[in-house]
Order: sequence, then structure tokens, then C-alpha cells
Amino acid sequence: MQFSNIKYYIAFLLFLFVGNTYPQTLIDSVTAVVNGQAITQSELENEFHIEAILGEPYIQKPTVDQKMERLNDIIAHKFVLQEAERIGIRVTEQKKQVAERIAEIRAKYATDTEFQRVLLKHTLEIETLETWVRNQLIYTLFFRRKFVNTINAEDIEELAIKYFQTYKTTFIAPPSVMFRSLLISVPSNASEQKKQAAKRLAQQLNSRLQQGETFETIKQAYEGQQDVRFNLLTLATDTPLGTIVAQLQPTERKGPLFFPEGYQIVELIRKIPARQKQFSEVKDSIMERIRQDKAKIELEKWLAKQKKRELWYILDGTLTERKHEINR
Repeated sequence: MQFSNIKYYIAFLLFLFVGNTYPQTLIDSVTAVVNGQAITQSELENEFHIEAILGEPYIQKPTVDQKMERLNDIIAHKFVLQEAERIGIRVTEQKKQVAERIAEIRAKYATDTEFQRVLLKHTLEIETLETWVRNQLIYTLFFRRKFVNTINAEDIEELAIKYFQTYKTTFIAPPSVMFRSLLISVPSNASEQKKQAAKRLAQQLNSRLQQGETFETIKQAYEGQQDVRFNLLTLATDTPLGTIVAQLQPTERKGPLFFPEGYQIVELIRKIPARQKQFSEVKDSIMERIRQDKAKIELEKWLAKQKKRELWYILDGTLTERKHEINR
């Protein structure tokens, strides 16, 4: 692409942004171009805002290096999304998966009102976040299909065995506790009346246990009642509930304890000491870790080739000096 054509392309983009009716409309400047697709200043800034929405510290005044790092990510994503479209990679049930991911992000906030307030604070529309999520899904699918799934499984297993032997002492199962749990669930949107009713029921059932009834007899009495759940659980002692149960002696009970999901009564069965895990227990996770690492190396090689043979430009004068950092 000749420089004169780049200027023509940019002028055309600016025309689209400004329009011919509202002369005071803010012009969104073009930061970079990848195979004819513009990366705007707002797209770059949104990366920092979205990080904050996801719970990362908000970088209000990013340095040139920080901007360059995010721009590098956007350029890489552009190459991936363009190639994914070219070879026909599609996310099945896209709307459902996007909605589920947005729901996960919303769940980080106490209320939907708080979530909307944070979006407004970072000048983000929900559609912008949905587009970002959708692109992330396509990127992940492309990465897995083109790189992760092409790694030879036999080679990975051999490397996994060596990895386990070298770092065996890091694969230790922490001490844990096995215990019975009686949970009187309280939905997050329950009325105050229902919350108080659940509290009274928890106190009544705890009283019955103290008077000699067993978990089993109470379970039989409340079988099928949705808000009363009985479970046999095993938790690490460094978890909030595991820490509490670890302080008990076998057959000793504690409760009702209040947790976000409701009121819980627990009874310790036994304490399980820390132990060395066997290779069979960690094989899959080690193989996946190695597979991901190898796939990332292959992705970087692929991106390097794309940058050499495709048309892409950085047009922001403050960043062009750092172009060599991403043109590796």
C-alpha cells in the first residue's frame, strides 16, 4: 500500500466518523491499520477500560510502553480474527456464550446498578463489551484449533513425565477435611421474611442435632425439600469453610454458620493429611500446560510471519518509534 493510498484511506475514515451534519462531532483518530481495518484511538483506550471492568487496576494515564503493549495485543487479535474469518471459523451458539460471559462479568458486582455505574464511569456501552467478548471467543477458538489441537500428544506425554519427575515436590495435595454438611439455602434475591424463616429453620435443625438426632434421620425427614441440602464434602483446610471444620474433632458439629449461599451446619468425619500426588492424578493438567506453552510459541511464530507479509501500519506518531518492539 503506497503512502498516498494510506492518506486517502485515513481521510475516508475521518469522513465516516465526522459525517456532514454535526461539525462538532468528536473525530476518533486512527492509531493503526491492519490489512485495511482501522484500529482507532478509542479502541486502544477501551482496552484499559475493559481491564478495569474485569477487575484489574485501572491505568488512567498509561505510558507509551503500556499503550504499545495493548496495541500489540489488538494488532495480534486483528490478524487472528481476519484469518479466522478467512478459513470460516465460527463460534457456535455465539449469542449464548457471549451472554454467559457477560453474566460472569456482571457477577463480579453486587448489583446490576453497580455494574451499570462502572460501565458509565469508564464510558463503555454494553455493546462494546459484548463485541470484545465475542472477539475473545473467536480468538480462543482459533488458537485451540490451529495451534493447541495440532500438538503431538505422544511428545507431550513424554515431556509431562519428565516435568513431573523434575518438579514432583510441587505436586502436593494440601491437608483437607471430610465432613457432613446440612445447608439451608437462601437465594440472593430472597425477601427478608424468607431469610428470617431460613435462619429459624437452621436453628431448629441444629437444636435437633444437639438433642441426639443424626444427619441421616433429618435428611430422611426433609428429603426432596429444595431449600434443605445434605452433602458429604471434602475441602482443603486453607479454604474458608475448610479452616472452620479443621478446628473440630471427629463427630463434633458447628453451626449454623452463615455463608452467602445460606445457613450451614457441619460435622467433621476425618482430617486428611497432606500427601504426594501421583503422576496419574496430575498428568492431564501437566499435559495441558505444556500443550498451551508450545501452542503459544507457535502462535508467536505465526504472528511474526503475518507481520512480515501482510500490510499493517502504526499511524500514531507517539508510538511509531516503538514499532520495532512489535515487528519482531
